[in-house]
Amino acid sequence: MLEKKTEGKKMSIWEHLEELRWVIFKILGLVLVTTGLGLCFINQILEILVAPLNELILKNGVILNQAGPFDGVMIKMKVGILAGIVVSIPFVILIIWSFIAPGLKKRERDAFWWIFSSITILFLSGIIAGYYALYIVMPILVTFGVEGVQNWWRIREYIDFVFMWLLGAGLIFQLPLVVVILVRLKIIKLATLKKMRKYAFVAAFVVSAIITPTPDAVTQIIVAIPLYLLYEIGIFVASFQKTENDDIV
Repeated sequence: MLEKKTEGKKMSIWEHLEELRWVIFKILGLVLVTTGLGLCFINQILEILVAPLNELILKNGVILNQAGPFDGVMIKMKVGILAGIVVSIPFVILIIWSFIAPGLKKRERDAFWWIFSSITILFLSGIIAGYYALYIVMPILVTFGVEGVQNWWRIREYIDFVFMWLLGAGLIFQLPLVVVILVRLKIIKLATLKKMRKYAFVAAFVVSAIITPTPDAVTQIIVAIPLYLLYEIGIFVASFQKTENDDIV
């Protein structure tokens, strides 16, 4: 029988399931509230997302358009919902944590907070870095337009692209944490990671060539260099976690 300690007592499986039910209700309620807030500030959010194109729009380099009568509604609903989900994620994790924490040991609880804070900081840093990179990437994309043809971009597709770009940046910035965890779990040796630097450098450009929207060298460098630097940051941080058994894979 699944049991969980709480306030010095053990919970039965039915009490455990009842508590889980309330956790789910709390999460759903939280997501609804944050989604509502996202819809309330939808115009401000859209202004921020479109800002990297402002200069191009003023120069008539890009013209945003809605290709259908429901595009505006769908865009605002999608942005509001996604904004609400993103804002709610840290709080959802804390709610889940409050549910599982009583059954964990002190060392496991300490590890959770270390990993949680690292993921949050790195993800937010990735989103911020990815957002400002758009100010460089967007003008480059415009230069690849066909000569004599105007850049009429569907705002719906542009918003989708920006969300995927920011999500990718947030995930890529988890690389240092992945490196540290691999070293701490002794899945790979720190010395091996250092020897693989030249391969990691090449791999960064290969990955950037795959994930970047254009084949130009400038965009690939914008993605590849930070990617490799994240690998180096991971090695640097992992070196402080080194133990006397670090040479064990």
